[in-house]
Formats: sequence, C-alpha cells, structure tokens
Amino acid sequence: MAVTEPKKNHYSDTFDEGFSTVPHYLAYPRMRPFVGCRYAGAKARILLVGESHYLPKNQTLHLDAQRWYQGQEGDFRPGQGLGWIHTREILNKSTGEWRKQGHAIYRNLDRALYEAGFQSGDSALEHIAFMNGFQRPARERLSLEVAPEDIEVGRETLAAVIDILRPDGVIFVSRKAARHLSGELKVPHGSVPHPASAWWNRASRRGTGKTSLFSKCPGFVPVRRAHEL
Repeated sequence: MAVTEPKKNHYSDTFDEGFSTVPHYLAYPRMRPFVGCRYAGAKARILLVGESHYLPKNQTLHLDAQRWYQGQEGDFRPGQGLGWIHTREILNKSTGEWRKQGHAIYRNLDRALYEAGFQSGDSALEHIAFMNGFQRPARERLSLEVAPEDIEVGRETLAAVIDILRPDGVIFVSRKAARHLSGELKVPHGSVPHPASAWWNRASRRGTGKTSLFSKCPGFVPVRRAHEL
C-alpha cells in the first residue's frame, strides 16, 4: 500500500501568538496572514498586501459589511466557502500548483519574486508574508465594493500585522487597497498593479507591474534570471 507523503508547509506559525490578539482574526482565524517559512531570516522582510478574498455566489454573509464584521467563522454552513478565505492554505503550494484562474495573482507573484532573485526552495513565496488589505470578501470574480467598515477594519488589521511582523517594507499588489489603506502607514511602502491584471506585464513610464515590484523591495537588489525567462 502506497504511503502518502504529508503536505509540506511553506508557511510558519511563529507569529501566531501575536495574531491571536487581533480582533478580526479572533472572529475569522482562517484569514490570518501567510508568513513564509523563510520570512524571519530574509535579508529584506517584505509584506505583500493584496485586495480581498472572494466567496462563491451561494454565499451571502459577506454581502452586508456590518453583518460580516459582527459575524464569525461559525456563521458559515458546512461546505459553504470557508476554504475560500483560508489565506494560508490558498498560498501553501509549490511553484506551478496555482492552476485555477482565480489564483493567477499567486502564480504571477511567485514567478516575479523568483525572477527578482528570491532563491526558491519549492516556492518563492516562502520568503515573504502576504495578507489581504480588505478583511471582507468580495463577490466571486468581482472587486470589492468598499464600505466605510472595510476601510476601518482594514487599516486596524494591517497596522496590527505590521506591529507583529515588523517588515522592512510593505508592497500593495492592489492599487485599490493602497488607495484606501496606505495613508497612515509608518513603514516604507509602495504599490504595483494587481498581478492578475493586464498592467502586470504592460509597459508604462514606471516599467511593468512585475518589474516595479522588484524596485519596491526595500534593501533588496534584484537579480534578473534572464536565461530562465
């Protein structure tokens, strides 16, 4: 009988004691950040901030901001979407395993970080931390319609995560999240277009979104792997 190898974890739970004090993560613990297993020892500690998770069309809990933020994971019915907000399990894949169309953001980030010189074991994401800026999921395949509560909770949660992780810099991989949430940050930060958008590979005066990511890694000098592009 074949023995199934246990799934490798590309993330660390080192910072979970701190996350357990964050109000939103007490209600929705599956939304805790993905912290790569090599993040703590990285030459430059980078926190990437996406936009939001999304939930399938048969879910309604997230459609009202007040209801969502007054709720908790226990309000989900079995099989009704908890896996869609499980940040760590979504990112906990080896390079090449993000095959779903909705996971293009992670596939493209992993590739961009590898090309920038983040030495990859099984995943370049092992070197960084990742969270979503907005703590309420959007409708499936749509961008979040931002409510005042999303901004308030998003800013509070992001500030708490920064205090816990102590990153050298924060890079928003969503202009929308940056526009609403970056104003009060006290750490170096920047933003690039969403990695699943056309602007990720489209040239502008600042370069492509992908190459802009390289330049916004504080303390890191990118090394392009031209022979592997």
